[in-house]
Amino acid sequence: MSNKNQFADVLKTFGCENYASSFGWDKAVASGRQNAKAFGDAAKAYADGFQLIANRQAALIQKQAEEASKFFSGFASSKSSEGALEQITKAAKSNAESAISNSNELFEVASKSAKEATKILTDRFSAAISECNNESSSSSSSSSASYSSEKPKKNTA
Repeated sequence: MSNKNQFADVLKTFGCENYASSFGWDKAVASGRQNAKAFGDAAKAYADGFQLIANRQAALIQKQAEEASKFFSGFASSKSSEGALEQITKAAKSNAESAISNSNELFEVASKSAKEATKILTDRFSAAISECNNESSSSSSSSSASYSSEKPKKNTA
């Protein structure tokens, strides 16, 4: 594999020799790789959260099916309408409380995975901005140094 930088050759073709030779191609590629890794890590955090939610929902559905089976067998064996009404009321209250609790739990899982993914991307964005600022300040100080040394001398004659 050749170490020849094809991007620099393209820039030179367009008359940008100075820019092509001074641009930090290795840094740009490394930054791109870090960006891709951050997006991959964020996607994994989201996917892990969704997988956890799906597994938890499956367990909740199974639990609700078991509770419904118990309710209907108990309801069928009820001897009075008052007893049946009491069972329905108790089951309705229990189901409502369970639904709220389960919804809160699933919301917390979704929120946690979203926060984790957002933190990964925010941290990478902050690092990229710092890299740009550091690169910019180092290139501007080196370019200003070379610029100041290339200033034309005043003619005193």
